[in-house]
Amino acid sequence: MGYNIVITGVGGQGVLVASQIIANAAMKNDMNVRVGETHGMAQRGGSVIAHVRFGTDVFGSMTPEGEGDVLLAFEPAEALRYLNYMRQGSYAVFNEHPAVPVSVTMGSATYPSLEDIKSALGRHLHAWSIDATALAVRAGNQIATNTVLIGAFARVAKDAGIPLSRDVLLEAVKERVPERYHELNTKAFELGYEAIV
Repeated sequence: MGYNIVITGVGGQGVLVASQIIANAAMKNDMNVRVGETHGMAQRGGSVIAHVRFGTDVFGSMTPEGEGDVLLAFEPAEALRYLNYMRQGSYAVFNEHPAVPVSVTMGSATYPSLEDIKSALGRHLHAWSIDATALAVRAGNQIATNTVLIGAFARVAKDAGIPLSRDVLLEAVKERVPERYHELNTKAFELGYEAIV
């Protein structure tokens, strides 16, 4: 038995940190864990994807196409880019706050509307969109956006039958951030969890 989590976004959003937190939570549950990641031009806002695979029968580090259980997207268009990794009827949470590429601002490309993204994901997945960036600001700092999304993941994991509890995931978050940021990250986590209804 194995579980496949696909995490995506653009460089600088905390995708790789989130993958490490989820992997550490799975290790706390004594599961075998494999993590794989692919960076575009990460430092320049390029596409980033990370795979966290865990369970009893997990061998490779990359999720095979069509076998993802949860898609966690830090950027809406990136959720569409990696839809091919997901099983029909699996789960997704994505941040509504776009990181619009330079090609769009220069007019050489178009960015899909939020409604089009929601519609495309909704045809294949149980999908939730939240403004994780706004929730992080509400918690105290935009830097906690990735923690908001991990909180949302904790809620969706429960529906998806993924054996990572809210408490274990929050503990993994706290282990990753300095103690002076525990209050901020706990609030961000809880706001993300509560945003999934």
